[in-house]
Amino acid sequence: MKSRKSGHRANRAWRSISAGTSLVEMVIAMTLGTMLLTSLFSMYYVAAKSAHSEESRSVANKEGRMAANRLARDLRLVGLIAPADIDGDSNDIDMDIPDQIWSNGLRDNFEYANTYELVMTSDYDADSLTETVHFYLEDDLLKQEIWEWSRDSVEWGQPMSKTIANNVDHLMFTYFDADGNPIPEYLETGGVTLTPGQRIRVTAVEVTLVTRSAEEEQGYPEMVYTPDGSYWYDNYRRMVFRFLIRGRNLNIDA
Repeated sequence: MKSRKSGHRANRAWRSISAGTSLVEMVIAMTLGTMLLTSLFSMYYVAAKSAHSEESRSVANKEGRMAANRLARDLRLVGLIAPADIDGDSNDIDMDIPDQIWSNGLRDNFEYANTYELVMTSDYDADSLTETVHFYLEDDLLKQEIWEWSRDSVEWGQPMSKTIANNVDHLMFTYFDADGNPIPEYLETGGVTLTPGQRIRVTAVEVTLVTRSAEEEQGYPEMVYTPDGSYWYDNYRRMVFRFLIRGRNLNIDA
């Protein structure tokens, strides 16, 4: 009898040890599993955040490049008058857009040149008709206002407005003469408006363009600033484009 009781006790002890071992193994397995899942989730989160960040930068970069290419193409043609408009008769363009704050009665290559706005004349779209083109920023839209000269009515048509790019935070123009000197020499706070005499001397325009992502991205904010002292420090992702355009049809001896 003692032998049987001893055997039963041994079996119960073994089962108890086995149960305890299984419980410890299960706890260890659960802990390892939790750590693995946490690690995988962290890797996924970092990858997803990185992908979202790259997508945000890509949006800002795409908008900026499209706008920069458009501005560069148009500004190169400033002063190019459509051949059909230059025939020596009354259809020649000798007046600018009436009823504008920058109108002076005479057509100029640069009708208005400000740090943040620019009005120029050219056949910018090569349609054999001369246009007056106004570049400006409205909220976060880079816009283009266009008047087209009519040889039939001998006057400018009604303005048409186009949006060149979305999510644009900043548009800035800096003007230079044939020797590479800035006009004016120093940039004043709040920007400057060139005089008629200064506009005639302009042969090149430097454009500073700041585009941003469509949505904010939570994380460390980036500091972005421009030469006029403007700056941004938030969770949007921004791209800064700065490029110099020389007018092909401007007087290089001005």
